[in-house]
Amino acid sequence: MDSRESATAILTGWYTGDGMGSQTDGMQSSEVEALCPDGIEEIYTLEESRPLCGMSSEVSDLLTLLALSIVTNKDTDVHHVKASYRKYIQEGDGPGEHIRRILQVETSKADHSLALIRCPIHGILKATQSQRKWLDFLKAETQITSSSDLCLQTVLLLSSGFGLLMEEEYDDPLLFVSALAGLAKRNRLDERIVAALHTALNQNPLAVYDTKQSSFVLTTLLVVMHSLIAFDSYEDGMKALVMRGGNARTVCALYGGFAAALYGMESIPERWTAEVFPSPALEAMIKKQTLFKRETIRMEKLAVSLTAGLLVVA
Repeated sequence: MDSRESATAILTGWYTGDGMGSQTDGMQSSEVEALCPDGIEEIYTLEESRPLCGMSSEVSDLLTLLALSIVTNKDTDVHHVKASYRKYIQEGDGPGEHIRRILQVETSKADHSLALIRCPIHGILKATQSQRKWLDFLKAETQITSSSDLCLQTVLLLSSGFGLLMEEEYDDPLLFVSALAGLAKRNRLDERIVAALHTALNQNPLAVYDTKQSSFVLTTLLVVMHSLIAFDSYEDGMKALVMRGGNARTVCALYGGFAAALYGMESIPERWTAEVFPSPALEAMIKKQTLFKRETIRMEKLAVSLTAGLLVVA
C-alpha cells in the first residue's frame, strides 16, 4: 500500500472499530457474555438493547474534527482545533459527559485513554511535516484534553506507530509491536509503557478488567498490542475485543486502525463499514464546515476525503 491507501485504511478501520465497540462500551465482560453467548458477529447484534449501534462517538468525532480543522486551514492551528471541539460539545447530546467536562471545565490529569483518540491523525501528519513542527503540534493538541505526561508519551508512541505503518510495510504484527517496543526504549519513554509492550509481546493471557481499569491508558495500550499479535485478521481481533466490553469503543478503534494498516483495506468487512454512521453532533459540525450539506455522510467516504486533504499539509 502507498501512503494514501494506508491512511485511508487506518481511518476506515478506526471508524468501523468505534462502531463495533458501540455495542458493548461501558459493559462488564460477564454481561456481554450473558447477552451474546455465541459471540458478536455484526455491528447490530445488540441492536435491541443498544438501538444506536454503529453510531460514532467522541472516539471518532474528535479525530474527524481535528482532521477537518487541518484540512480547512491547510495548516495545524491548535486554537482553531480547540474552538472546534468546544463547538462540538454544544451540538445536541451526542458527546459524553466526560469529554464535556474536560473541554468546558479543566484538562484531565488522569491517565485516561481519551487522550489517545486523535493518534491516527498525528500519525498521518508525520508523513508530511518536519519533526519539530509535528512534535510541537502533537504536544499542544494532546494537552487540550490531557495534562498527563504518561498519556502524552503514549500518544507520541502510537502516533509514531501509525506513521511507521505508512512508511514501511509490516506483514507480521509481532515485528511491528517489537519495533514499537524498540522505539519506546530508544526514546526513553516511561518504563511502564515499555513494560506494557513487553507484556503484549510475551502473549500471556489478558486479565479481565472492569470498566474503570479498562479506560487506563496503559491497559488500553496492552490490550490493543496484545490483540494485534494474538489474532491474524481484522475481523477475528475485533470480534474478540468487543466481547470484553469496558473501554470497547477506544480499544476497538485503535485495534481497527492498526489492523487495517497491517492487513489492508480489504481486511475490513464491508458489511460492518456499511453500518457505521456519524453522530448527530458530528454530522452537524461537518455540514457547517464542508460541502457535504445535502449529502448523506458515509464514514468510509469521509476517510477518503480527509486522507486526501491531510497528505498535502506541509
